Amino acid sequence: MAVAISASRAGGNVILLEKSAACGGTMANSLIHTIGGLYDSEGNDINGGLPVELVERLHAADSNTRQRKIGRTWTLSVDPHVYQQVTQAWLREEKNIRFLPDAVVNQLSVQGNTITSVKLSVSGEPLGINAPLAVIDTTGCADIIRKINKDLAMEDDPPPLAALIFQLKNVPPDMMEFPKNIALLRKIRRAAEKGEIPEQCAHAWIDKGVTKNEIYVKLSVSLDGDWRDSSIQAALVRKSEEARDALLVYVKRLPGLCDVTPGKTGVLGIRDGGRFYGNYQLTVDDVRSLTKFDDCACKCCWPIEYWDSVTGVELEYLEAGGYYEIPLRSLSVRGYTNLWGAGKCLSADRLAQASARVIGSCWAMGQAVGCAVTGH
Repeated sequence: MAVAISASRAGGNVILLEKSAACGGTMANSLIHTIGGLYDSEGNDINGGLPVELVERLHAADSNTRQRKIGRTWTLSVDPHVYQQVTQAWLREEKNIRFLPDAVVNQLSVQGNTITSVKLSVSGEPLGINAPLAVIDTTGCADIIRKINKDLAMEDDPPPLAALIFQLKNVPPDMMEFPKNIALLRKIRRAAEKGEIPEQCAHAWIDKGVTKNEIYVKLSVSLDGDWRDSSIQAALVRKSEEARDALLVYVKRLPGLCDVTPGKTGVLGIRDGGRFYGNYQLTVDDVRSLTKFDDCACKCCWPIEYWDSVTGVELEYLEAGGYYEIPLRSLSVRGYTNLWGAGKCLSADRLAQASARVIGSCWAMGQAVGCAVTGH
């Protein structure tokens, strides 16, 4: 969305392809309710332009949208549905964007080192795009780049933990205040250790919601080398949904929580589904040393937040007050003149990606690529 808005405002004619029925991406579909990467360590905007405009639009749409400090980081707390509504309206405002939902890219033709055409289907109907100025992969998993050449994609085996997030409603407002929130989490983990609820609940993460009577629960999901197979993903989701249902039954038996009801459940959230080889690979040393680049695309200071498949989340904060930069070269695909990627699939090693992948940074990356491909 950021690429499309940025390019359209620079005068480009944009076709924005979306595989689902509506825009919103991981934020809306996986029920992420806190946006990281928008602010520096003091809570000030770290990148200008579209990320700032996004925040302004979200505040205007819902009074519950608010800046919030979690640990040593600043985030924006926002209802995922509001995010989806705001971005849908925003895209409709832009004159040069043709938004195509239910779109599937089938084939990309290449001559030399240039993408010359794209064949796709939209709601089952074939469509062709000839002589594109640029093709930008914003799938988060380098899925489009992978169609051109599998060797352009890099990924770890095993990948980091995925997540299934769901809401619980009618929760007493004080339940997520210290020390009650810690007590609740300990009870859940103790019940999982005793076998009263599925083992998956032992690593559940619980956070206060956007409104006072809701909480968000995150279940970690281990992936293997075959996780891209739709039937395997479906089995992982079913198992996680069974854990969710068991957790709800357990919570309702606790004092003061008998009126808790289920809310929405998101789709499986993939933190790192693969990255591409770009003209520069951002490294964890770049992140830790707060490296700056001549071709800066955006600034980032989010901690290295890696969800290891065995040990769980590992969090490494950067130096207070500092930031590193993502170079534009990490968003252009190696060996191609008009092929780019932006967002979670940027050219980076696994730990650098664990810092750069957050939504605020993805918006800033998209803005930079939109400007680059239109010559601005």
